[in-house]
Amino acid sequence: MYYLRTSNSYTMKTTLLVILFLIFACFDIPAQKFSAVSEHFNAELDSLVAASKQMAVESDEDRTNPVFAKMFFSPVLYSGIISDAFSVQGDAEATDDNDALALDSKRAAVINGVMMNLYRTYPEAVAMTEADLRKAKPVSNDTRMRTPAVIIDKVDMPQNVAGDMKTTVVRPNYWTFNGKVALRFSQNYISDNWYQGGESNKTMLGEVDLDLKYDDKNRINMTNHIDVDLGFATSKADTLHSFRTNTDRLRLESKFGYRLMKNLDVAARMTLETQMFPNYPVNSYDFVSKLLAPFDANFSVGLNYKPKWKNFTLDIYLAPLSAYNYKFVRYGHLAGRYGIKEGRHHKEDFGTQLVVTVPSMKLFNIVNFWAKAEYYTNYARAFFHMETKFDIALTRYFSASLSMYARFDDSAPGLYDADYGYWQFKELMTLGLTYSW
Repeated sequence: MYYLRTSNSYTMKTTLLVILFLIFACFDIPAQKFSAVSEHFNAELDSLVAASKQMAVESDEDRTNPVFAKMFFSPVLYSGIISDAFSVQGDAEATDDNDALALDSKRAAVINGVMMNLYRTYPEAVAMTEADLRKAKPVSNDTRMRTPAVIIDKVDMPQNVAGDMKTTVVRPNYWTFNGKVALRFSQNYISDNWYQGGESNKTMLGEVDLDLKYDDKNRINMTNHIDVDLGFATSKADTLHSFRTNTDRLRLESKFGYRLMKNLDVAARMTLETQMFPNYPVNSYDFVSKLLAPFDANFSVGLNYKPKWKNFTLDIYLAPLSAYNYKFVRYGHLAGRYGIKEGRHHKEDFGTQLVVTVPSMKLFNIVNFWAKAEYYTNYARAFFHMETKFDIALTRYFSASLSMYARFDDSAPGLYDADYGYWQFKELMTLGLTYSW
């Protein structure tokens, strides 16, 4: 009985080993076959890569080429490879006027040789014919290049294009900065016995104009202008002062605009103005104006219209019933001179403002013209100021300038004149050095 059980157990083990061997053999045969195909491709690919590199070096061309596509499909029987293998080529190599096409032909010949060796050595590895491949996955006839939708901000621009040519990406700069600096002098000598009379004097005038502008060419625009004018003059009639200021202004103008339509913006405007040094009458130590005496501020919101006619441009700003005007005088004894109630240092009101500007423009190549007129009223008083300037460029750094000012302010009784009333006038002609950018 024991012998019988041992014999049966031995028989079962033997049968199991035979079954496992048969299973291993069945799976090992295709594995060996595909392993051999893989080794064949690896060996041929090594030589193919070496040959392709040598071709690329000789032609100084990028190695990336679509002729390698056949190597990355499942093995396919291409009719063109078979036809080339059985065709009569001749000993002479085909020449091509196009170096790129000639290089592609060489690469295709090497790849066709690899594929032909595969067909001869492992015909069972061929998965399909070329006709089967086209049926399984048709090739589109639409070869038009399609441009993808690209978001510029997220594109990584190439660092090197076309060899050593560098690509530089420059962000658009919506800011512009320009300005002008001028220094002008005049000197006049008259002897005491000059038959017409008069007195000797010297004058100096310095001007600084700075403009900082922003325009995104779409909706937002902003302008900032700083104007500094400072002039001194000597006079023999004034025995208390060696020189006195005859021009003194420190002004900042800013305007922010949001474009509603072509040439029309909704805008907010701000103007701040004062002077830097005290101004004295002849032979007096009692100044009539000084830093923050007076100080004028204006804030408004309105519409800005900018029509253009060929080379002529206007800037018209209107703030109806939305302009806030503030005047401050640092010294109480000057309050009445500038229309502020005695015992106070400031006054404020609301009204309507209109500003018309002719931006800087060329008249006769060497003549630059600029003008601005400003009107404000609170319907109880009125203020008007007009300024016109001609700059004549004699040379690159040498110029002449003519400026004319007219002003009306009926809120300041201390400035009333018997001849001119509330009107005030000023004219200035200078000659000197100018630098602009």
